[in-house]
Amino acid sequence: MQIQIRLSNHHPKGIQGLPGSVIVPEIIVIPTTLRYFSVLMSEVNLDAPFVISVQQFTDDDGNHTFQSIEVGPNTTSTVYINGMIQEGRIYTLTPGALTLYSPGDVLLAGTPILLEVLYLTVQVVA
Repeated sequence: MQIQIRLSNHHPKGIQGLPGSVIVPEIIVIPTTLRYFSVLMSEVNLDAPFVISVQQFTDDDGNHTFQSIEVGPNTTSTVYINGMIQEGRIYTLTPGALTLYSPGDVLLAGTPILLEVLYLTVQVVA
């Protein structure tokens, strides 16, 4: 003889509410690219770290109006030297400076350096 025991989670039910609408917000990612320019005034040997402070850069309009460069989890940066994209391993970026370090390399006076920073912001529209 087999005995079956049925366990249930029988709870009293309340009154059914009115159906509602589900609001799924729209998420918009807003990219902003800022470029910072500098031209070397003298030859630079990159055997030791070479620091270019933010005050030595100009923006797209030729202004020196910024005091820092935003860096963080919502930004990514790219460095171009003499128009050529550079490997990420040769530079570090902080809010106050770009540091170049590439032992064995020399940059000549007049070499243009472009720092491009992509900022991502998110807008939630409900």
